[in-house]
Amino acid sequence: MSTRDVRYGAVAGIGYSFTVSILTILLELLADVFYPVPVVISPLWAIYRGLWVNLLLILALYGVLLIFVKPYRSENLMGYNTQLFAPTMRIAAYTIVTEAILTVIVDSYNGPFRTRAGLFIVINIIAGLLGGYLGVKLSKP
Repeated sequence: MSTRDVRYGAVAGIGYSFTVSILTILLELLADVFYPVPVVISPLWAIYRGLWVNLLLILALYGVLLIFVKPYRSENLMGYNTQLFAPTMRIAAYTIVTEAILTVIVDSYNGPFRTRAGLFIVINIIAGLLGGYLGVKLSKP
């Protein structure tokens, strides 16, 4: 594992983490138009609060994003593309898992909006760094 791979993985993880969080918020706001639910970005918080519609929406989004990262199913293509897409698939999976765990902090905080926005940014950076690092570290033997 080289430091260059770790840096690239961390940057990719941070970008992916913000993308996942923003898509989750947009999906929650869209759901609020049709069915009034509170905006929640953590599936664990949705389980804790009993917000089953939010949980299903978030898990569906996570599933679609993981499928989107792994677009090739053919055996002929997987031999070549495994080398290219394996680190990307791992970074995406670990980033989604760390974000699902860490965003409980953002949802459970009831303070001012500025502090909550700061927590949102810090949690996404930490989740991206951790997901990128784990994705790169665990992809190499």
